[in-house]
Amino acid sequence: MDLEDEILQKIEAKMKANQLVLPSMPDVFLQIKKIVDDPTSNIGNIAKVITRDPSLTVRILKVANNAMYRANNEITNLQLAISRLGLQLVRTLVTSHAITQMFSQPKGILKPFFSELQEHSTEVSAHAYAIAARYSKIDPDEALLAGLVHNIGYLPMAKCIETIPQAAENPKLLIEVMGKIHTRVGEMILKSWVFPQHIIDAAIQYVDQFRSGSAMLDMADIIIIASLNTYRGTDHPCTLPDWSQYPAFKKIGIKSREELDKLDELNGDIEKAKEMLGLPSSVK
Repeated sequence: MDLEDEILQKIEAKMKANQLVLPSMPDVFLQIKKIVDDPTSNIGNIAKVITRDPSLTVRILKVANNAMYRANNEITNLQLAISRLGLQLVRTLVTSHAITQMFSQPKGILKPFFSELQEHSTEVSAHAYAIAARYSKIDPDEALLAGLVHNIGYLPMAKCIETIPQAAENPKLLIEVMGKIHTRVGEMILKSWVFPQHIIDAAIQYVDQFRSGSAMLDMADIIIIASLNTYRGTDHPCTLPDWSQYPAFKKIGIKSREELDKLDELNGDIEKAKEMLGLPSSVK
């Protein structure tokens, strides 16, 4: 048995035996989700929970003081900040904050990969927001959330792989193996977090770039387009195929390579989403 098969078998065996340790969302996320889902709750309840996490409090105030949301005066009151941003965006910011912390946990040879993966997920998230806003009736904030978690399945495998000593000598192989199975693990995680099914489906199906899906643009289509669009203008291998042949691109009216420039129209909304996530601007 070669090393790749050994790693795959080890991960799959743990999955079948329910021994793969799935990441759990921080208490602050679970509490805020419960409050947001409860129609009798109010902004004061959410603010009380958020203040227990100083770094999250700072992040929400920073986003609320962005030019998009701030009026004439600086916002220093957390309840006002939450009111200005809206509950759905606050929930997404809490999720983003939690996932950023999770991706920073893996150490050793895979740490650079997970740092890059986290940056890519937030980039995809911003692009997904813009695509949903421009081309679909899907809530852009939900697309933002789907982008953040679309590759979450990589996380628990880092610990599993640490139990195979010889794997440490070949990080490239480890990444390839995780890539083959991360959607299945991601499905397990998102179900354990009780995420909406269409977000779970997107995390499973986004790797199938030739999927047809529904006649209308769906969440998986959005993540496919968003993920690929983050590579546009680079020499990444994903840029080699003709994207216009993928059903998702045809649904937004791109039917040839030359029409890919239409995606430049999304730049304003992409930057808006990055500002919401507290990311630095990077206008193409």
